Amino acid sequence: MHRKHLLKFRTSEAQELTTVKMSKFGGGIGAPTTEERLKEAAEIHLRLGQLQRYCELMVELGEWDRALSVAPGVSMKYWRKLTQRRADQLMQEDTDATIPYCIAVGDVRKLVHFFMARGQLKEALLVAQAACEGNMQTCRAPTPPGASGPEDARGEDFTELLHAASTRLAEWHSQGGRAVRAACCHLAVDDVELAMASLLRGNELELAVCVGTVLGEAAAPATHYALELLARKCMMIPEFGSDLLLMIPDNELQLVKLCAFYPGCEEEMTISCKLPTVEECMQLAETAHADGRVFEAVKYFLLSPEPEKALSVGIDFVKEHISRSDWTLDTIYPVLDLLSYIRTEKLLLHTCTKARNELLILSGYAGALLAARRQYASIVPALYEYTSQLLKRREVSVPLTIERLSEELEAWRACTPPIPPGLSLHAGFESQRRVHAALLRRLQAEPLRGMVGPDYVTGSHLPSHSDAHISCLTGLKIQGPVYFLEDGKSAISLNDALMWAKVNPFSPLGTGIRLNPF
Repeated sequence: MHRKHLLKFRTSEAQELTTVKMSKFGGGIGAPTTEERLKEAAEIHLRLGQLQRYCELMVELGEWDRALSVAPGVSMKYWRKLTQRRADQLMQEDTDATIPYCIAVGDVRKLVHFFMARGQLKEALLVAQAACEGNMQTCRAPTPPGASGPEDARGEDFTELLHAASTRLAEWHSQGGRAVRAACCHLAVDDVELAMASLLRGNELELAVCVGTVLGEAAAPATHYALELLARKCMMIPEFGSDLLLMIPDNELQLVKLCAFYPGCEEEMTISCKLPTVEECMQLAETAHADGRVFEAVKYFLLSPEPEKALSVGIDFVKEHISRSDWTLDTIYPVLDLLSYIRTEKLLLHTCTKARNELLILSGYAGALLAARRQYASIVPALYEYTSQLLKRREVSVPLTIERLSEELEAWRACTPPIPPGLSLHAGFESQRRVHAALLRRLQAEPLRGMVGPDYVTGSHLPSHSDAHISCLTGLKIQGPVYFLEDGKSAISLNDALMWAKVNPFSPLGTGIRLNPF
């Protein structure tokens, strides 16, 4: 045939060979197989210089290496597209073979997420750091007109990806009861706030203070919180507690709490802490009460000769607020927290029975809300149940009902991830979503970054062997360190005890005794 017809003829021949893959029936006994026909067609396309069609046929035949070796002859854009397809295919097969393909096309994000999904967190961190240092060619979108060209680009900023990988690795260490290693993961990427939060959630308070002191201003809020928790640990040795609190720059409120709770020698403590005398506190409290400054009135009443007056003022304030529709947790919790430092012997007086019961109920309810905000999932139901039981058994007058508490708890359970399959189809789910939305508006955001999530102390997952105890909160066998309550028999896990004490200082037994598991 004439040379002008040669390429058209051979192209037609190749197309005829490829149509066999669409045929329902084979070519009979002795006829070439589908694979042989496709290979022959591919070789024709290759000799005709139709490289893209050759590559497509090689891919269909599973000959990815041959296709990728020829693809750059089509264009680098096509090669990248083909390599990306190969990476996606291997990723679906969950094989390490995908790694070089992802790196070759610079799809760092996909590779990091691939590693994280498989639990290979250290590898994810390594790849993200390599990308941050510019060691990988990365995918870039086409340069828009007028913008700087590729020669001026420095690639994407992978800092966020690096932090995501380090956070996952830190959380893995934290859940395993390795708070120090979790903190090291955050410090490795210069995230001081989350490093401090890891130490606090692991109850490594002394270490948190030491590290925070070295790190300075960036760690200051967490350092001050650690000092406050350490002071609670030293509550019965107030001289140590005051020394710790004096390390906090704005320490008046913390010193007031310490002096209010300290049983005896009020004058000595208030002088050493540079607070007003008990007589001056009474005058300041009455003035503040008359002016409508409730928080100040409660603060100074606690230091006065009649600290029980703080109960009536503070509790009335809280009851008034939660009767409204627009109240928030941050409005009532500081007052309840302050009231919890009234001395135990005053709180247990017969004349304070009703006020004590109302304080326990309101503190339990506020604690449940704060636990929900901080995602202390293991104790939220227990706090709601604790509040409901007190409400059922004690003579009180508070704007709470058992039905309301039950409704909020069920809404929290239904709308807190992971949502059980099929629940969204439930007839009452929409009403639960509305209740949960109202709950979220009351909770607002946690101010101290990194404090959202459960506490895990060292040894949280160690086996209990024969020394087994059942948690009075969950009814489950306790794994790891155990914390005994004031009756000497009831026990809860140390993790739950720490979380409970951070949101509600009173014992789960409803006695009015403060918890101190720190």
